[in-house]
Amino acid sequence: MTSPGATTSIRHGFTLIELVVVLIILGIVSGIIVPRLLSGSSRAAEADVRRVAELVSAAGRRDTMTSQQIAIDYDGTQFSLMVLKMPTAIEAARGVLPQWIRDTLSMPVQLADATLNSVSIDGAELDPKHFRIEFLQRGQRPGVVMLFGQVRGSASWTVALPAGAFRANVLGGEDRLAGADATIIDLDLAGKGEEPW
Repeated sequence: MTSPGATTSIRHGFTLIELVVVLIILGIVSGIIVPRLLSGSSRAAEADVRRVAELVSAAGRRDTMTSQQIAIDYDGTQFSLMVLKMPTAIEAARGVLPQWIRDTLSMPVQLADATLNSVSIDGAELDPKHFRIEFLQRGQRPGVVMLFGQVRGSASWTVALPAGAFRANVLGGEDRLAGADATIIDLDLAGKGEEPW
């Protein structure tokens, strides 16, 4: 109990030690949270790329195992698996031509966190804003290489479907683009066409 006339001192503000402790705590928390936020964006972009790789793999499998003519179509916003619909005999007699339609068995893939930087078929560059890669069941299917980047960030991935393969590979980093072509091995050209492997 205080006596009348005695003054009480009320402390205002922070001491230097309290400020230093708060700054250290904020530094630790931001060191934990900021990398997680950035890696979350990278994971979302990688998920986009892996969905594209699954669509490309589906095209490779369908081209290898069926007689359907397949195409991978990119219209600047989404990837779609296309099938060449042949007209019936009556439609052909009326002049109806074959037409590419979207495959109803596969879902299109929309890029949200990744962006397509380049695409090539057997080393020939295509326009990365709009293209159609057709697998026409004549001869060996070409090798496809796509380079993706992160919309907000610096991560990159390569999707490679080697010629004749039915599964696309996803490689991380732009420096692995050269390694995508190294996965293509032609045993006939290497003189090992008759040897078991």
